[in-house]
Amino acid sequence: MARHARRRYADPRALLLGACAVAATLLTLSVNGTLADWTSAVLTNSTNTVASSTAVILQEVGPDGTAGHATQTCRSSDAAANAATCNTINKYGGTSSPLGPGSNQATDVVFTNLGAANATSFVLTPGTCSSTPSTGTPTPNNLCTTDLTVAISCSGGSTYSAGSAWTDLVYAAGAATSIPTLTHTPGMASGASATCRITVALPAGASVLDQGLTLSQPLSWTLNK
Repeated sequence: MARHARRRYADPRALLLGACAVAATLLTLSVNGTLADWTSAVLTNSTNTVASSTAVILQEVGPDGTAGHATQTCRSSDAAANAATCNTINKYGGTSSPLGPGSNQATDVVFTNLGAANATSFVLTPGTCSSTPSTGTPTPNNLCTTDLTVAISCSGGSTYSAGSAWTDLVYAAGAATSIPTLTHTPGMASGASATCRITVALPAGASVLDQGLTLSQPLSWTLNK
């Protein structure tokens, strides 16, 4: 009698395991790129800003004390603290043309607020006046207190206009030592200018004891925000 061949059947457990392996492989292939991106997280802040506050910056344009009265420019921003010393502009006119009895010299100085902020006040503060020499034979006068006068007047704009002069920053002709602190309010808007005229004079009847003297006095100008 003929022997029948035995039919072999696959193990169901092996088939299940194989199917799972194939499914896992396909799943990995289908999401592999996405899973790789999950290894880091990124946020980019595209808008990061900061601003500096505005300031007032005072510019001064005027003549020096030479015979040619060359135009000079000084700015408060020339110093880091926005407070500079300007030794090139001479508001009293200098010593190249000495005054005699009945003579005077006037100096116009233009101030401009170069800062982005408006100034609420513009202040003139006079410093200590000195007259040299102070001794001699005969004893000389003190030009800070005797005979020589200083007058100060300011108006808005880049040229002086007596008809529109400010009433709060003005000093009628008087002794240099008597100049008070003068304040103009409002000060100067951003970009605005003002012109101050300073006139020094000796009267026609000046004493001969005024001869050969030199007066010196610092003047400080301040813009306040």
